Amino acid sequence: MKDLREYSYEELSNALYEKGEADGISKITDKTKWRESVMAQKLGHTVHKKISAGAGKSEYGSDAKDKNIYAEYKSKAIVETHLKNLLEKSKWKNTLFSPLSISGIYNGAYTKEAIDKYSKIDHYFGVFYKELCVLIIKVNTKYVIKTLRNGLTKGGKSTNLNTVRVNLGDTDLYNVAYKNKDWWCQNA
Repeated sequence: MKDLREYSYEELSNALYEKGEADGISKITDKTKWRESVMAQKLGHTVHKKISAGAGKSEYGSDAKDKNIYAEYKSKAIVETHLKNLLEKSKWKNTLFSPLSISGIYNGAYTKEAIDKYSKIDHYFGVFYKELCVLIIKVNTKYVIKTLRNGLTKGGKSTNLNTVRVNLGDTDLYNVAYKNKDWWCQNA
């Protein structure tokens, strides 16, 4: 195989785009659609072939489907400075670490009716380091809905206002759905 440094970013992006097309996934390089495909593969889900299902469809507000239920994915790309938070390492001797927080923006959660639709799907937040999926958590749906409803009451004109934030220290808010064991062994 050719050394990856010999490829341009355009060549690598084009290869990813073409692989997505070959797998029937439209515009996989748009936004973070390719991350949804990675998460679906790790979780054994079937990713939606289009970026957005659109209002009025049964899969509205979701990115994939697990056997009987739709799934919404959010992801966070972390850098070196976030590793201590993810790995629960103290910055200095005799100090506590600050757990990593993962946020997900819910573009469609700007009406009560739209939020109600999110109550019928599962919610997964993924953590990517150097674009490698290292962790996926399944967030408690009741927590997601409560947070979205609280965000709705704050008002505003943007459809991108509604954010759900999960602090990994709050383990009662989620279950670990996937953990890249090799990566964790190498970095713990």
